[in-house]
Amino acid sequence: MDKEMKRELLARKFSSVDYMLEMSEWHQRAIDSLKEALSAFFERSSEHGDWHQWPPSDWPETWRDRVLKKLLGTQESIGRGIENYRKGQVSTIRSVSGSLHGIFRNLDNFSWGWWERIPSHHREEFTKNLVSAKKCASNIMRQLTGAWKTKDSILTPEITGPIDEEDLKRYLKPGESAY
Repeated sequence: MDKEMKRELLARKFSSVDYMLEMSEWHQRAIDSLKEALSAFFERSSEHGDWHQWPPSDWPETWRDRVLKKLLGTQESIGRGIENYRKGQVSTIRSVSGSLHGIFRNLDNFSWGWWERIPSHHREEFTKNLVSAKKCASNIMRQLTGAWKTKDSILTPEITGPIDEEDLKRYLKPGESAY
């Protein structure tokens, strides 16, 4: 597949409803894994001592009341953004993908210490899912706002994530060839 065709197919992918739904699925998995992590903590809360002696930013309740609440609101906005996008309105999905693009800057305000009190797979799963959602959001945001630094940035796996040329063929228009 030549660079021009790959660039065009990636542009189509990153502005497609299917890709936005993929972002939504990763984000929902992050929510679900955060809920599971909080449950794991609270199920064994008596083993953790009085965590209210910890800094409030490290309390699991802070993550539940602020982080989880924010993620749930973002998930609603993603759904609304996809619906609006289907109707030709780009602003909602562009905005929510921009917010999700910067999610880890927002999480810097919270301590991750309580995660050390539960099995590590919880944090790994949450992080993997949120990173995947963020990567999709970054690609959507860049595509919808024209924010690629160079025209070849869209071709750079370190920026976009892995590029599967077989998958890109789904975005060919009738009569187009990948080669």
